Order: sequence, then structure tokens, then C-alpha cells
Amino acid sequence: MMKTPLAAHIKHPRELRNIRKQYYPYLAKYFGNDQLLVDAAISEAVWNAWKHGHNEKSDYPILLKVHFLNTRLIVRIYDQGEGFEWKPFPLSSDVKQWFPSVEDLEESGRGIILMLRVMDILRYNEKGNECLLMKKYLYQE
Repeated sequence: MMKTPLAAHIKHPRELRNIRKQYYPYLAKYFGNDQLLVDAAISEAVWNAWKHGHNEKSDYPILLKVHFLNTRLIVRIYDQGEGFEWKPFPLSSDVKQWFPSVEDLEESGRGIILMLRVMDILRYNEKGNECLLMKKYLYQE
């Protein structure tokens, strides 16, 4: 288990390539074949923060925190933007049963659908500039 949380300041989502090297072995260990899906959810949250929170500008860093706790992964992504209106999105677990149509996937919000399907919990703060992702481990130590 990663003893201390990983914290990184990201100016552009492509910087995830280097940061990923630090947490990817733990994704493989705790999530097995689902490691790519979990990684995609984290990447999507960072891209959303950069695209929507920072308007694709690299002036301010996005803060990424990755915690591997005893039973679950917790990821927080903070951007310095104005936040976004997340309330129209159905963030409850019943979304896992929802299968979007092709038309739905053409609109924005695909990333939120991906994060909801992969992670156990997706939450935003009231302002909409902090994303919390949680997932229980598939494999324990």
C-alpha cells in the first residue's frame, strides 16, 4: 500500500503520463483487469478540470491527490475555475443501470457517465470545482 498520498500539481493533462508511473502499480495490484478503467476515470476527471475548469489554459495548476487506503482508492481533483453545474447529472448508483443512447454520447457529459460506471462513488463539491472519486479494491493484500 502506498504509505503517503500522492499529490501532484498539473498544468496540462498530458503531465499525467509521468504521474501515472507512481500510482499505476497500485492500480494493477488492487484492480487487476479493471486497472485501465479506473485509470481512465482518473484521467477523465483531470481532463474535465482542465477543459471546463481552466478553459484549456495552463496558467494555474490542477491539484490531484491519490490515496490508497486499507480498502479503497480515493482520488480528489481540484481546479481553480468557477466550478460547473453538476446538479443536472444523475450522480446516483441507478446510473450504473442506465445505458446511454448514441445521441447521448455525442453531447458533453460522456466523462461523467464513464466515471459513474467505473467508480463506486462520484461526488462534486457545491461549487463544482472539486471532484471526488472512490472505488473499493477488487483484491485485498
